[in-house]
Amino acid sequence: MAYGLRPVNMLSGGYESGGFAEYRMVDGETDDIFTGDFMNRETNGYVARLNGETGISPTTTNASTVTLGVAMGFRYTDADSNLKWSQKYVGHASNVDCYVFVADDPNQLFMVQADGVGATTDRADMGMNIPAINFDSAAAVTQNSGNSAMQVDSSAAAATAALGLRLISIVQDGTNEVRSGTETNNVIVKINSASHSYGTSVVVAPA
Repeated sequence: MAYGLRPVNMLSGGYESGGFAEYRMVDGETDDIFTGDFMNRETNGYVARLNGETGISPTTTNASTVTLGVAMGFRYTDADSNLKWSQKYVGHASNVDCYVFVADDPNQLFMVQADGVGATTDRADMGMNIPAINFDSAAAVTQNSGNSAMQVDSSAAAATAALGLRLISIVQDGTNEVRSGTETNNVIVKINSASHSYGTSVVVAPA
């Protein structure tokens, strides 16, 4: 079952030290947002789910779809005036005081599930770049868990600079690293500099 991206450690420090910052979302944000989703800076200065609009489903993060980082949780006041601290943001036009906690360090490493469709992400793929899939809000998610449906595309790992994520390693847990065939497996990735708002000196216009 997909779970989006989960921070596991930082190259410049430890995830246990915090590893995320709070960002303001616009009042009345109507998109559902899940822990493990990519976040993006908008032209109004607020942040929102990257390509969260229904029906938009890009196949990669790259220089044209730059991310601020990954959502780790939310706090907001819902339409019934209840203060929510949640792993999932439930979109509603009457929500106010909406904030998201974002793992925004450009050196952050993440664990993510490879989709296992068409190929297996194996040892030979490590060091390659890979695209993320299942961005859009229409993608299947586990509503009760609040986890993102984000995965990486097992069949598309390549030495291609335009792809947004770098494969670092396969998670070593005694069983995950020996999967074969088209089974899913967990891998460690890093957002490439050109795909991270704070990882590149080039200012990319927000969505």
